[in-house]
Amino acid sequence: MRSLPAVQFLTLDASARTPVEQAELACQGGVRWVQLRAKGLSLDAWISLASQVVAVAHAHGAICTINDSPEVALASAADGVHLGKDDTSPGSARKLLGPDKLIGVTLNSLDDLWRTTEGAPDYVGVGPFRSTLTKVGHAPVHTEASLRELIAAAAPLPTYVIGGVTAADFSLLKSLGAHGAAMSGTIARAADPLSAAKVIVAAGQICWGKQSPT
Repeated sequence: MRSLPAVQFLTLDASARTPVEQAELACQGGVRWVQLRAKGLSLDAWISLASQVVAVAHAHGAICTINDSPEVALASAADGVHLGKDDTSPGSARKLLGPDKLIGVTLNSLDDLWRTTEGAPDYVGVGPFRSTLTKVGHAPVHTEASLRELIAAAAPLPTYVIGGVTAADFSLLKSLGAHGAAMSGTIARAADPLSAAKVIVAAGQICWGKQSPT
């Protein structure tokens, strides 16, 4: 199983900075996994933006995955894709991307468990951990008990908790069985994203170990 960084940064449309700028500052701060989350773009504009973010990530030795679209991931030479519940199936994504690209799937409830087996996904995003303004209309927030159950059900796939997560939550998330965390506004909305990223990466290293992908 591929070793993935514990901290994943998701770019945020509702930020004063462009996704490219967000990715650059996050990577300068030590982030080694960027996910481009961009909504409402034409296919050509999406591929162009994705290619730029991929280039930034790769220049820092980081991996870059694309939210929602295996086609954009393929066209931009990204390292993989993250699929939500309304996106294409993991199996279809695997057929398009091949065996070496990363595929992540969202797991909000036990009803979504089929997504952890179809298409041989590499990791699972679980949550939400708490309510957040980053994603409108998100699934119901989990209790610690229900989140622990969801993480255990996804095993042996590594799980990354999302939804209002801060560095202060890392120890709790690890105790629930999580392999890491996915974060967006904590960095993208920070007054100083570079410093915020450094703090988060340092906390991730203390909690989960090294951050470089292998």
